Amino acid sequence: MENTIVTANDNGAFHAAPQPLLSPFISHYTFRRTLIPAGSYLEKAMPLRLINSIDFFIGDAFETIDCSSNAVIPFNRCTIRGLRTSKKCLIRIQGQFISFTVKFTATGMYQLLGIPMDQFRNKAVPASNISVLPFENITRQLLYAPDIETCINIVEPFLLQLVSRHVPLSGVTDQAIELLRQQKGNSSILQLATNCNLSLRQLERNFIKEIGVSPKIYARMLRFQHLLHNRLTTPNQKWAALAYDNDYFDQMHLIKEFKQFLGTTPSAFISADFAF
Repeated sequence: MENTIVTANDNGAFHAAPQPLLSPFISHYTFRRTLIPAGSYLEKAMPLRLINSIDFFIGDAFETIDCSSNAVIPFNRCTIRGLRTSKKCLIRIQGQFISFTVKFTATGMYQLLGIPMDQFRNKAVPASNISVLPFENITRQLLYAPDIETCINIVEPFLLQLVSRHVPLSGVTDQAIELLRQQKGNSSILQLATNCNLSLRQLERNFIKEIGVSPKIYARMLRFQHLLHNRLTTPNQKWAALAYDNDYFDQMHLIKEFKQFLGTTPSAFISADFAF
């Protein structure tokens, strides 16, 4: 693909933007490659997440363990993943882990797939269960693709097929999300509905269908994610100061949110334990 701008971060992930026709629906692509030395493994908890995605796992198979039952979840090379409102599972990686992820804009996956997003909330649905694209064929083509450019060249023609028949939206949900982002999740949901000229019930219906969660949960996740970002970028900052800066009522309020979203407490939190 010509003129692709690829960026890399400190975690060994590579990112690239979609072509213009797909940019209203797709935020960016991510390609990740991790090699674990023989005889070792890497284990990470999967934290809350505010994106919907299609994930292709094109390296060695890995284990996913359900946190509540310790049961191993069957491995799938392609899954469709919704927003995650709590720590649901651990991943245990051995050998060579390679993934290619299509990360959508807030309402982008709903528009392209036409499936209510609450069906994917807190789930990794095997893509073979979804008939909108030939996911098994796409995955076979991606197996052991060497870089992000190769993956994009394989996947984008299929995604472009969905653009001509996408579900058109009013844009009100995107407007509401932008308002929430500007306020870092600290917003009255009733006032948000009023600002968008919707009833509270209409706003909630739109969010659940187009995003996957209610606007109240989305706002809480957005505020918590902002707090985590502040902590990860300024690790010496005290939790009490972070709670105050992000408009938590008090320390107990912050502890409650930690337990909800990460299954731990601020004092026990270790960022390296999670796959951020």
